[in-house]
Amino acid sequence: MNAATGSFARKQPRFYYGWIIVCVSFLAMGFHNSARFSFGIFQVPLIKEFGWSRGALGGAFALMLAIYALSGPFIGSFFDKKGPRKVMPLGSALIGCALALGFFIDSLWHIYVLTGFGIGVGMAMSGFALHGALMPRWFQRKRGLATGIMLSGGGVGTLVLFPVIERLIAHVGWRFTYLILGAAIFFIMVPLKLIFLRDRPEDVGQAIDGLPQSESPPHGAPSSLERPSIRAVFTEVRGDLRFWCLAAIVFFIGLNNNTIMSQLPLFLDDSKYGTQTAALLFGGVGLIRLPGSAGMGWISDAIGRPRAQALSTATAAAGLAILLTLPATGGSIPMGIVFILVYGFGIGGMSACHSAMSADAFGGRNFGVIMGFLVRRSRNGMKNSTAARREAGRPRR
Repeated sequence: MNAATGSFARKQPRFYYGWIIVCVSFLAMGFHNSARFSFGIFQVPLIKEFGWSRGALGGAFALMLAIYALSGPFIGSFFDKKGPRKVMPLGSALIGCALALGFFIDSLWHIYVLTGFGIGVGMAMSGFALHGALMPRWFQRKRGLATGIMLSGGGVGTLVLFPVIERLIAHVGWRFTYLILGAAIFFIMVPLKLIFLRDRPEDVGQAIDGLPQSESPPHGAPSSLERPSIRAVFTEVRGDLRFWCLAAIVFFIGLNNNTIMSQLPLFLDDSKYGTQTAALLFGGVGLIRLPGSAGMGWISDAIGRPRAQALSTATAAAGLAILLTLPATGGSIPMGIVFILVYGFGIGGMSACHSAMSADAFGGRNFGVIMGFLVRRSRNGMKNSTAARREAGRPRR
């Protein structure tokens, strides 16, 4: 009996390599989301130096989102065929190079090329969709927790890197800040992904969740010759109600990321909070997304994804209701704190539960393509973001 117990213990790894994958993805979400949304910070010095309008710069941001959405299924198909090590490092390299080349910006079309195409394609190769597609390859029993930790990297990156970016712009200028941020992403994330990323647990001699091989659920990886076309994948899932429910959820997540969050600093400033206070509250939303993503991901493992998603959505909706009351409070700091606590926790939970639900429903061999299709459903949110940015660019009365 003791010998059998000892044999069983030796089959279980002391440390599951999947948590290394989570750590790399956590850092990637932090750096890449900051690269994406720092565009709002760089707008201020660009407008001051070149006199471009918010609407003109917002068009570059909208182009980035469009490229991200339209390229998602094709890059997802490449991810399914070749694995993360052939795709994700290229995404980080592209984002890093696009940012570093921002040093040479002296025309509006430069921003459209670097931000719109460079960061847009880079995010499609190493953003929310593909990192979300990577988690179910490594986790089943703790999929919600792993996904929540991975996604919380975006909130931590916003909290930590945005103040750094703002201070760098103040001290060395926006050109050198672009160069420093791009170099940091290139020289940190590209080597980390090349060294540590693996496709599946079998690549490191382990099984999913770190379980013994005898307890591991089967999840075969068919060869690329067996993989259907992108059209065939969409034909397969378009009649599935779960796909459209998930698409509706990701639409509202995209509406948050591309409309509400992009305009939140301006809204808070208009609500008499002041520029510095508005920036702190904006960063606070990113901070609270951390426990929201990890906490609701863990809760979803216990009570089920649909219930956790419903709870997260209700919490985020309550946060939006509080946001609408802020102009009437005259810049009340306590109400601002209540807003970031409620809204940050809710939106963090929505992202984590959506990714885990998608993996539960479609986490098979074509999951990268399916996640790419789901990302495209947020394009209306992207259009609303463009309209809001153009409206914000009009003179105030």
